[in-house]
Amino acid sequence: MKIVLGITGSIAGYKALELIRLLRRQDAEVRVVLTKAALNFVTPLSCQTLSNNPVYIDQFVLDKGIKHLSLADWGDIFVIAPASANIIAKAAQGIADDLLSTALVSSNKPTLFVPAMDTRMWENRIVQSNVEKLKNLGYHFLEPVSGALASGRIGKGRFPEISLIYKKILAIADSYPDLNGMNILITGGRTEEDLDPVRVITNRSSGRMGRELLYAGISRGARVRAIFGRVDINLPGDIDIIRVRKADEMLKHLQQNFEWCDCLIMAAAVGDYRAERISKNKFHNQKLNIKFKKNIDLLKELKKLNKNKILIGFSLESDRGFERSREKLIKKGLSFIVHNPLSVIDKERTEATIIRPGKKPIHIRNTTKWHLANRIYNECLVEIKGQR
Repeated sequence: MKIVLGITGSIAGYKALELIRLLRRQDAEVRVVLTKAALNFVTPLSCQTLSNNPVYIDQFVLDKGIKHLSLADWGDIFVIAPASANIIAKAAQGIADDLLSTALVSSNKPTLFVPAMDTRMWENRIVQSNVEKLKNLGYHFLEPVSGALASGRIGKGRFPEISLIYKKILAIADSYPDLNGMNILITGGRTEEDLDPVRVITNRSSGRMGRELLYAGISRGARVRAIFGRVDINLPGDIDIIRVRKADEMLKHLQQNFEWCDCLIMAAAVGDYRAERISKNKFHNQKLNIKFKKNIDLLKELKKLNKNKILIGFSLESDRGFERSREKLIKKGLSFIVHNPLSVIDKERTEATIIRPGKKPIHIRNTTKWHLANRIYNECLVEIKGQR
């Protein structure tokens, strides 16, 4: 993948260096265009060193080729990160008065803007009007997140995390259809149940699938809320995620957010059992006998509240795998269920079978959890069309 990366005059400009590094690690080729204002925040040398390509600044230089046209022809995708209010305004009005804006006007390739600015600038009606105009023209946006800003204020305007920007680029490159503001509620990670004040019973789910569903939903234009149990991975720090530990805590937050969602994806590995009695003191016995009882079935409880929503479950099985997954599908009234073999636990890559009532199973072999997440969303869109 060939990426033209435009860096504009924003304090977040230094974060674009990490984006270059990540893109190069993923075998993307990057050519950087700096505006004059960007030179106050990053240097051409740092961009050239990380990208291993020349850096472009001036439109009128004594060099072979017409730079804005050659850049437009070369790149598969344009990424403006960070995007200032100034470059957004220029793009919206078709102004071409420097190399980056001229290259944008000359390009017919997919273009992503990643704005970063103070809250009052981002919320300005003119800026929002320009953003809306560009969206209507087919340009892509990854909106800023809320948090501490350079001004010292707290508000929306922060540069999103680099990993999310990368996922957004992938979603655009793969031409995944937009989720059109769908409200999606996701669970991920694992729950645990207490045995004594120190020990718990849990499982080995890492949370990777839930994280990829979170990234993919945001990247494709959905409004996403997430509830996560324990995980072995880093979760995005700039996205509000409800963190829980036990199954009943997860159920409480699911019930509170269920009315809001159009689609619930239960990717969390909720513990099947809990102790009948929790010891008040730490165990020191030579031998230990603990009686367990079945834990609460979250989807079964939510089914009581179901109001024509898309419900998606996951089923990790060994013996009678497909048969047990089909039983869960019918018993819990799901739109479809994602069946996984035991071999995918805590792995980067996965395989799965999507099972629908009365439909032929869809087998997905040896793929990334990112691609599986997007396949699940594609099937959600099929469900929506079927409801109309």
